Amino acid sequence: MHTWSSLVCTVFLLVLCLTGLPLIFQDEIGDALGTPHSAEVVAGTPALPLDTLLASAQARYPGDATNFIALPDDDPGMATVGLIDHAGGAFHWVKYDRHTGTVIDDQRQGGAQKISFMDVMLAIHGSLTVGLPGTLLLGVMGLLFVAALVSGVMLYGPFTPRTGAGSLRLRGNRRLRWLDLHNVIGTVLLAWLGVVGLTGVINTLEKPLFGLWQATDVAKLLADTASSKGPVAHAASMGSPLNDATSTAQRGKSTQPVQDAINEALKRHPNETVASILFPSEARHHPHHYLVWLHGDKPLTRELLVPVLIDATSGAVLDGAKLPGYLTALEVSRPLHFGDYGGLPLKLLWLAFDLGAILVLITGVYLWISRRRTRTAPAVTEVIT
Repeated sequence: MHTWSSLVCTVFLLVLCLTGLPLIFQDEIGDALGTPHSAEVVAGTPALPLDTLLASAQARYPGDATNFIALPDDDPGMATVGLIDHAGGAFHWVKYDRHTGTVIDDQRQGGAQKISFMDVMLAIHGSLTVGLPGTLLLGVMGLLFVAALVSGVMLYGPFTPRTGAGSLRLRGNRRLRWLDLHNVIGTVLLAWLGVVGLTGVINTLEKPLFGLWQATDVAKLLADTASSKGPVAHAASMGSPLNDATSTAQRGKSTQPVQDAINEALKRHPNETVASILFPSEARHHPHHYLVWLHGDKPLTRELLVPVLIDATSGAVLDGAKLPGYLTALEVSRPLHFGDYGGLPLKLLWLAFDLGAILVLITGVYLWISRRRTRTAPAVTEVIT
């Protein structure tokens, strides 16, 4: 079990470890490569209404559907407007300075869609660049990795050197030296490998789990609310004019201003911060509502999202779409996987652990190859004799 669960996932884990190295320092690498940021302003300077930035993006790409607006924590002066191409359905974004309204970066500036080094690393690390099938495949590899860890722990006792656990036999058989190195590093990193492996598996389920929540809890909440308004209102609300396939240009042009929707959400949750706002979408099961995502400003609450649904026409707040436990677990697992919640010292620790994991994988492959050679050598000698 240990041998084959390890061998099957080794190549995938090496890819994840190698692409994970730059992702640990994505902020530092981005700054070194000259990633654009918003201009510094005097504290208290009011930001422009998000509708102003939205209008600018729609004028820049007329006919494209507005998909979302994101407000990143690491650059509060920036707003990212996500768009969907009206012709091919491809996703692209424009980043604005919230105080001046100037364009900071445009993914399609110059005609061609820009893809950065970090975009490539994230695409490989998250889905092997093949979308949801690649993401789910990595999830299966993560489960095999956890199985390899559990079986490795069970095997360590019988194979422990006579000098005791944690010993390194530096003299004698070279294969024993590699075996001890493999076992000792694996044991030292066992807790970290287990946490990163399990949280990685959970993260691969992000899209299916959010889709499940939207298709069940959100859809039921909207249906129940519409039913309580009477049959006429229910029929009007369930017939969606904002169909993703046929009327994408209408999205993002609802009567309720985006800034007003956000203000209403903050009235209900005054201690929260806006992370993003998703526009009405048939595919996401809220065809007539904005979905505003909020989060706290503490280290823990920053990872706990709070959803608020707001009617895109009337501005009525539907504040009952609570996140289920499996999505809370997903959000909490994210920083544990990437190690981006403790500043540079934690990132350096994650770097050391990542390099250790690569060494465990390499030594494991070497042990398997050398073991096969050891088994083959007597047979070869017999044939030659």
